[in-house]
Order: sequence, then structure tokens, then C-alpha cells
Amino acid sequence: MTTIRMKDVLPTLVPGAAIGHQNLTLVPLRGEGHQQRFQDYLLASEAIDAGMLTVTEVDESGTVPELLAVNNADRPILLLDGEELQGAKQNRILNTSVLLPPKSKTRIPVSCVEEGRWSHTSPTFKTGNYAPSSLRQRKSRDVQFSLRACGRAESDQGAVWDNVAEHIEACAAPSPTRAMSDAMDTLAEVLGRYHEALPYPSGTCGVVAAVCGRFVAADAFDSPSTLEAVWARLVASYAVDAEAAKDKANKTFTAKAASVLLEHVAEQQCQAFNAVGLGDDLRFDAEDVLGQILQVEDHLLHLSVFPPTSDGLHGAHIGPRIRPPSQRRG
Repeated sequence: MTTIRMKDVLPTLVPGAAIGHQNLTLVPLRGEGHQQRFQDYLLASEAIDAGMLTVTEVDESGTVPELLAVNNADRPILLLDGEELQGAKQNRILNTSVLLPPKSKTRIPVSCVEEGRWSHTSPTFKTGNYAPSSLRQRKSRDVQFSLRACGRAESDQGAVWDNVAEHIEACAAPSPTRAMSDAMDTLAEVLGRYHEALPYPSGTCGVVAAVCGRFVAADAFDSPSTLEAVWARLVASYAVDAEAAKDKANKTFTAKAASVLLEHVAEQQCQAFNAVGLGDDLRFDAEDVLGQILQVEDHLLHLSVFPPTSDGLHGAHIGPRIRPPSQRRG
């Protein structure tokens, strides 16, 4: 297992002016120059719609923590951490970002987000929502534990179900199969207002999200076209947690705060694991921040960063404040 300095792999990301709606603040991040997607990869939603990607249960019996992804394209396909796959025997989310090689079959690690169903509704999966940031945070932490312990990107399935149940309860969603998608569907009108108020900032490749002035997640990609394609679902994933905290006092989160966060991320040491599919899965876990990178041939395809703790929708899931480096020395 190799240790790598984050500052050696993190590209230059420049925060722009913060935008906000209700208690959700987003700080867009710009990269250097005009970035093309690595090897012109397709996203899962694009590939499934084009008939180039098929995701199914691993066999007729199925197994909860794995699915089979068949890439029929002549180029790679990127599946993103926290992305939902709906259908087959039960809905799942990706445990980590995966770049599928061209013309390949790959078993991908997933978590169930529909506890009460184990029967086919379709032979294959389609893409759905992105998991709320609080769920992605908890899953990311548990996947790190699993990678270190046994080299597999496995989650704590019980903790995932608990988080989904909290979201269903928080929005009073009717959900006979206890599905994350039912909570998101119940909030569809509300989440639509966030999307209308927070349009994609042209040319940006990343974003830092804060709820009530406290950092909850950051995502960055190798290309603005990737962020633009996933923007609506990504904003909705942040907004779900913003809605859960709507009764809390709102505070300011600025581009300067995002810059301090990125500085702090660059200071971290990360461990490199073999990624599922192509590349390396880089992980870091400090007292006040944790995160992951999918890196392929020295290209950062997806960076996710979270606060270190997630105590449920009504707890301190947004974590402690990160201080500037000047205040941490001495």
C-alpha cells in the first residue's frame, strides 16, 4: 500500500463567488484551461441511454454488495460514487467511483438503498439520483475502513439503511420498500426550486457545498462537461441535507472558506489502493476531513471530500470548522 501526498495529485482549483438558496451555499471551482474528459469517457447515464452499458445482478440469484457492469463501448465509462442504480432486484448506490475499461465486464461494489425489496422489477438497471451528502460521507468512511482491512470497497450496509430510513422519516415519504428514491421523489418539487435558484456555473469543474454555513461536501471532476452533466442531481443530493437542517440558524460560507478547505486537503497524506476497474483509489482520513480520489494515469477523474463525522440528519453531520493553516501552526 503506497502513501501519496495530496498536493502532488490535486490539480489547481480556484473558488469562485458563492451562490446560495435557503440554507444551502455552493462555491464553484474552476480548473486550469479547457479540460477534456480523460480518453473521452462516457458517464453511466449517457452510456446506458446509448445502449453501450448494461448493469445487471451478478447472476439470477443476485448478491446485495455487487453488480455486473458490461461496457460494450470502445471507450471507458465513468460510474460515480453515490450514484444510484434503479431496478433489477433492489436499488443500489455505487460505493466508489469506477472507470470501466472499454469492452469489459466488471463486478462493481454497491450498497442497497431499498431495504424492503428483493425481487426483479426489470432485468437491468437505469441511473437514478445521487445519494444525499450525509449518506455518501458515512459510506465513504466505512469503505475506507474496509479497504484498509481487507482491500475491498465494502460499506456498512446497516448504516446505509439507517441513513435512508432517516431521510424517509424526515420528509414523511410513503415508501413500502423503504427506498431512498421515494424520499427524493417526495421532495421533488422542493429540490426543483434549489435547481432553479442554483444553475450550473459555466466552465466550472467542481463545487464545495455548505449547509447553514458549515461544509458538508465537495466534488470535483476532470472536466467541466462532467460537472455540467451531473449538476442537477448533485445539487439535489446536497439540498436533501439542507432541507433536513432548515430549522437551524443559517451562517455565511464564502469562497475564502472553500479556499481554506482546499489548502487543507492539499496538506493530507493519502493511501493508494487498486481501484475497481482502471486506476488507483486514493483515500485520506484526518481529524477534520476525509476524502477520496479516482486517479487514472495521473489524471484526477473524481474527488470527493467530506467532514469526518455523520451523526444523522439532526446531529452534527457537518463536522467541525477547518482552520486556516496559519492558525494551525505553532
